[in-house]
Amino acid sequence: MPFKLLTCLGLLCLLHGRVAYAQADLSLEDAVQAALAASPHLRAQEEDRAAAQQALIASDSLPDPRLYGGLANIPVSSMGGVNAYSSGEDAMSARVIGISQDLPNGARRRAARDQAQADTALSTAGIAQVRSDLAIAAAQAWIAVHAERQRRQLLQAQQRDGELLVDLIARQVAAGQAPPVDAVQARLDLADLDNALSASGGETAIRRARLVRLIGAGGQAPLRGDVPAWSLQAADLRQRLAQRPELQRAAAQVRRATADVAAASADQHPDWGVDLSYQHRGPAYADMMSLTVSMSLPFFQGQRQAPRLRAQESRLLAARDEWRDAQREQAAQLQADLSLWQALDAQARRLRQEALPLAQEKIDLLLAAYRQGQGGIDPLLAARQARRRLLLQVITLDEQRDVLGARLHYQTYWPEHGS
Repeated sequence: MPFKLLTCLGLLCLLHGRVAYAQADLSLEDAVQAALAASPHLRAQEEDRAAAQQALIASDSLPDPRLYGGLANIPVSSMGGVNAYSSGEDAMSARVIGISQDLPNGARRRAARDQAQADTALSTAGIAQVRSDLAIAAAQAWIAVHAERQRRQLLQAQQRDGELLVDLIARQVAAGQAPPVDAVQARLDLADLDNALSASGGETAIRRARLVRLIGAGGQAPLRGDVPAWSLQAADLRQRLAQRPELQRAAAQVRRATADVAAASADQHPDWGVDLSYQHRGPAYADMMSLTVSMSLPFFQGQRQAPRLRAQESRLLAARDEWRDAQREQAAQLQADLSLWQALDAQARRLRQEALPLAQEKIDLLLAAYRQGQGGIDPLLAARQARRRLLLQVITLDEQRDVLGARLHYQTYWPEHGS
């Protein structure tokens, strides 16, 4: 009885494992999410943003006050009944305790907060950039495996058709309706297909390795579904161009440079300080309190503050120029990518709708003629090879279009981690 129970449990576990494996089939979006979840680089960027957010909280707060204590006006020689180094016999001597607080000017505190906000924006843009890059890489790796699977399925179908053709030719030769060399030609064509399948197997392994590199062991799972039909409308992509992480980062760098200029400009204004102290004197004298207010004196601005301000202003001009250059570059890249995507899509559609039906019609006519002994095998094999090349070309065009489409899509619509 225990043996039967264990056997049943084992079968249930095996069945569950098969079901789990079936559920682990990998869609393109699954690959994208797995890449986001498995990336240490993304986690590092998120920690960097968390640090920037914490720094923002304290960015415009006052410096910590300073507590001090000591002895004031201690005599170092004996005179007039006052002993040297006594702290309570002279009217001026006192034990002092006090607190001091620096008060930076308002412009400096506002600039510090702007700098911290710009750092947070830079970190956020960095996360968006990493997410976008990961999504593009994972989607393109999935597309590469998907395209190679289509090539392999095509070659396998061609191989099965080739085997049927070899059988047909063998019957034709046996019936005396075709020369023996036709059978050799057909077997050579079949050997070429076998070699192509072997090459496809190696290419599949290489492409799988790239996918595994991005998402881990899940990259070995069978693929599920096709490439999503992304909405790649030119007007929409142009409207969302400014949301690309590259431009968000360039804009945040301009913001940081602007805050640095404000911080340098704040150096031209005085900072303040407050000092409150309590002096405890000898028993014959009253204790005292002191309150002082201080301010910095930025007198020599030509040698100190002005050069630093000019340096920051130059950096701001450079950041703005880089931002404008990035805008032009991204706009030009978008236009080029859209044009290429449309061209690839049109080529693939034209081959499907025009060239492939004609190629199949040619094969059908040549095959019918060959069955009737009215044609040789070479034109038929050449027509089959030409159609095979067209089919492979369609797969390649689809792959190139989809790889480009993934980049266009995820440059703007990058996914949130774990969404």
